[in-house]
Amino acid sequence: MNFGGIITIISLLLMSVFIFSFVLFFRKAKKIKSEKTAERSERGEKVLGDFKENWEGVLSHMNSASESDWKLAVMEADKIVDRILLLKGYKGESMAERMTSIDKEELESIELLWEAHKVRNRIAHKPGFRLDYNQAKKIVSYYEEVLNDLRAL
Repeated sequence: MNFGGIITIISLLLMSVFIFSFVLFFRKAKKIKSEKTAERSERGEKVLGDFKENWEGVLSHMNSASESDWKLAVMEADKIVDRILLLKGYKGESMAERMTSIDKEELESIELLWEAHKVRNRIAHKPGFRLDYNQAKKIVSYYEEVLNDLRAL
């Protein structure tokens, strides 16, 4: 066998080893990615489960005959949406700052969120602010629409 034939055989062997190693590497990488995706999905389901449980609390406050419970429902709904915005990576020191970075293409119900958040701010910062049941129900429905748009409910 001549020198050229030996080099050809060695090249074929090295290419075979390289291809075999390449296939094994990508199989292992795919398995690791699948495991991480499953883990992230489980964590995401738990977080969303927590939000759904918190949302049930908002709805139970709305079933009350007390204005203070309706106000609490609005405050809690606002807090839920804010935590989801944080989880989705929106930046800012306050919810209002996070909301300014959202455009209509990202969140169709952004105007509703602004309207609801303004009412939340009045509840939080204006002593004696009055909130009737119909207004509270409308505001909570705005938060619910936002949560649906964010795929959190």
